[in-house]
Amino acid sequence: MAGKLTGKSAVVTGAGSTIGMGKEIALAMAAEGAKVVVNDIAKDPDGTWAADKVVSQIKKAKGTAVPNYDSVATMAGGENIIKTAISNFGRIDILVNCAGNVIFAPITEITESQWDAVINVHLKGHFSCIKAAVPHMIKQNFGRIINFSSIASLFGFGGDAPSYNTVKAGIMGLTASLAAGLKAHGITANAILPEAYTNLFPFRDRKGQAGDNMLIPQTYDADWVAPFIVYLATDEAQPITGRFIHVAGGDICIYGQPFQIRGETHVLIRKIGKWTVDELIEAIPPVLGFD
Repeated sequence: MAGKLTGKSAVVTGAGSTIGMGKEIALAMAAEGAKVVVNDIAKDPDGTWAADKVVSQIKKAKGTAVPNYDSVATMAGGENIIKTAISNFGRIDILVNCAGNVIFAPITEITESQWDAVINVHLKGHFSCIKAAVPHMIKQNFGRIINFSSIASLFGFGGDAPSYNTVKAGIMGLTASLAAGLKAHGITANAILPEAYTNLFPFRDRKGQAGDNMLIPQTYDADWVAPFIVYLATDEAQPITGRFIHVAGGDICIYGQPFQIRGETHVLIRKIGKWTVDELIEAIPPVLGFD
């Protein structure tokens, strides 16, 4: 193990999917020495908890992990998820809010219960875990909160998923507020706008999508997103907070801060091939001006 996260305790929600970013992030963090809570509510058809399979995979690789099966959609669930880290590892250093769902229904057809189901998993799900984790992070004077938004909040999925687009925009607002309010406590908060094949989105085709001028990535494999998430959790990433960052394949786009008189420009870097955490530690500081 390379050990960039040795001694740190991480919670990754929605980390049990067979094809998913949460799973790949949990595996990558454990490989860097973090002790990981693998959270997921899903069960396989045979009744096996999805989180258990990921925990088993981490342990086979000589890592440390425990499962959690609570739903992020309730305050009690969020509290129990964080308690799992505290009771097993004594602290919570890293919170990756990756749990999600999607309902494709235009505004003329979506029901109140469908709307609430997406709001509860995403917005309330982020809130429930953050609310429980932050007091511990403040005591430690250290924390990493990594939220998951989406370019869908900007480009709209053609209007077919208004609830999903709305919550993903809300997560960016939540992230900005957290970054401003928690910086003095050594806690960073950033929002990732990723693209990858997952159980929720087993397809990707942005060609011709109105308003979207992002590059087509080399791959949509979920494990290509994970190294950047690990990087944000490292000590070296302390200066990065309040950022909205697109990650897909070898592409990383750090969006400029909007609504400023002297607005920042976007920064896009591309590597041919998959990034490593060590490469990101070297590459990111110069483009953000804190090397």
